[in-house]
Amino acid sequence: MTTLTTRAGFDAFRDRMCDYYGQLPDGLGNQHLHVEQALLGPDEYFTYRLDGEGHHIVYDPRQTSGLMVRQFLGIYATFTEDPIRDGVGNAYYEAKTANMREIWEIILNEIDRTQDPEGVMDHVLDLLQQACAKSAATAA
Repeated sequence: MTTLTTRAGFDAFRDRMCDYYGQLPDGLGNQHLHVEQALLGPDEYFTYRLDGEGHHIVYDPRQTSGLMVRQFLGIYATFTEDPIRDGVGNAYYEAKTANMREIWEIILNEIDRTQDPEGVMDHVLDLLQQACAKSAATAA
């Protein structure tokens, strides 16, 4: 895979999205978003469909990130996810430092990979509690 073919694949997908969203009736772009990770072909950044349950995007983490596909879709449509993913996305954009944005992106990618927002956040909370306990023990 070369950058040129990957870019050409992305450009072709963007053109299809522009054509598709140019034909949507009012309000149809205002749907729930379902995002998953999967290994796709060499020129596929992500796949997309819109049905009665909302937007469905599957992206290849080797090619792009969940944040990038959400930003791309956000250009064309309004969407909501579950409260945890929405909160993680908001935290990413509100983060003051690159390190914090990187942490939030890792968390969002793990949620997309596992499709278990509550489980991922429980694990993050456990890790933070362990780090706090270790820090307190070291300080004592």
